[in-house]
Amino acid sequence: MTIFDRTMQLLQRSLDLRSARQRVIASNLANEETPGYRAFDLTFMDQLQSAHKGRLPVSLAVTHSNHIGPRGPQGFQAVNGKLSEVPAGDLPLDANSVNLELEMAKLSENAMQYNAAATITAIRFRQLLSAIRDAR
Repeated sequence: MTIFDRTMQLLQRSLDLRSARQRVIASNLANEETPGYRAFDLTFMDQLQSAHKGRLPVSLAVTHSNHIGPRGPQGFQAVNGKLSEVPAGDLPLDANSVNLELEMAKLSENAMQYNAAATITAIRFRQLLSAIRDAR
């Protein structure tokens, strides 16, 4: 038995990945006027949903309990996200693919999602604290 259930593990990994995505978006915004810079994005929701459903990127089948099983991070920790270049349509003369309006919208949406996960995590911790206090 663990004090932190799958929901807490999901929230923790979601916070980590949203924080990483925020850094990628901030880097895009910082390089908005850098000639030749290409915008990137970190996507992870598909992998996180698959991990939540129990479908990890790699699954190994063993025929005997003494066989070597999977090593490394398991569950939600196996979700790392995918860093990819944002497709650009017509590039300006400086060949910079950062779209300021799009990046600001992504920044706002990501911050909102991060704050929601942080709020839910705080509520879960308050529930645990309440259970501990009531047990005395």
